Amino acid sequence: MDFPANSSFDPYSQSFNLYKPDGVTPFVANMGDLLALQAIIVYQGIIYGIQIGLCVLLLLVLLLMTKPDKRRSLVFVLNSLVLLFMVFRNTLPCAQLRDIFYNYYNWQLHWYPEGPSLKSAQGLSMATEIISLLVNITIHASLVLQVNIVCGTISREKRFLVFGLCSILALTTCSVRLALAVVNSKYLILGIRTTTIAEQSLVNRVGSASNILSVTSIALYSLIFNVKLAFAIHTRRTLNMKQFGPMQIIFVMGCQTMIIPLIFAALAYYLPWGSQINSFVPTIVAIFLPLSGMWASANTSNRRIVTENRNARAVPVSVSEPAASGDNSRKEKYLYGDTAVETFGSETDIEKGYSPTLVNMQMHPAKGVYVDRSYSVRSE
Repeated sequence: MDFPANSSFDPYSQSFNLYKPDGVTPFVANMGDLLALQAIIVYQGIIYGIQIGLCVLLLLVLLLMTKPDKRRSLVFVLNSLVLLFMVFRNTLPCAQLRDIFYNYYNWQLHWYPEGPSLKSAQGLSMATEIISLLVNITIHASLVLQVNIVCGTISREKRFLVFGLCSILALTTCSVRLALAVVNSKYLILGIRTTTIAEQSLVNRVGSASNILSVTSIALYSLIFNVKLAFAIHTRRTLNMKQFGPMQIIFVMGCQTMIIPLIFAALAYYLPWGSQINSFVPTIVAIFLPLSGMWASANTSNRRIVTENRNARAVPVSVSEPAASGDNSRKEKYLYGDTAVETFGSETDIEKGYSPTLVNMQMHPAKGVYVDRSYSVRSE
């Protein structure tokens, strides 16, 4: 149906009258506020739905592709728990989109009467807050564990220093997130009927600090992860191992884990309130961590296994070099995973050449050494 248009009138910014709960006192509502709340509900439904689909799909893939003997590893358990928590963390907010907190009338008047509707909404919000805290704790536990694994070949002092720094940062981040859960539950969920401007400002400040610490810690973990693996890739290059191997795979995925969450965290500060784009940050980290391990595992499963004997000697991958004068033993380079180790004559202790980085890549030097086809491998 056609209506005569008036170019000086904006129908989407007009005001209209509603009545307060007493049924007598009128108050002025705005069409723009109604459309804004509607847009927020749609945005959140789409964002949480995407995250649910991603987490469920990757959790199924992770369970199906991981070998049974690897499912007992702590890294696998943590990564699986993160994905499972993320499914619940994104499902509960979708159920909240129809409760009293997203009702325009209640939202406009800030009127939330006691009753079953309010209790149900508060219960869902509290459950979401608790699961979000568990997601944060599990993600940081997984990152600290993997950083400790990656740094397993450096000196004991440096390893303790890195592990201590990451642990302190993780504990600080989780503590601030716990504080956010407490103030958010106290003032904005259970105390929503009496929330003051000062209390709202406190929640916003704690939330901002929690977001900054979370992104900073993720960036630090991934930076350590990538620096260590960059040195390992350099070692492979010096050995002329140019095939796209597990180290390069983890390096690429680590860069994504570091950069992409930072992008989403930055976008969250410029998008409309309630869009929940920042909720993608833990989801992306939860997805990339197990995905990198599965990719690396699939790549290394196609490599040639040189030896299967647990007690076998390491496999030389380069021509023997004469040792220093006065020593009749031969100096050779041995390859354990992606680490080159020089030995003299006698057997090398496997533990010294073992790179813990490979724990998450389904490789173990005691079960086999993977060598590129460009090498002529000889055994003793």
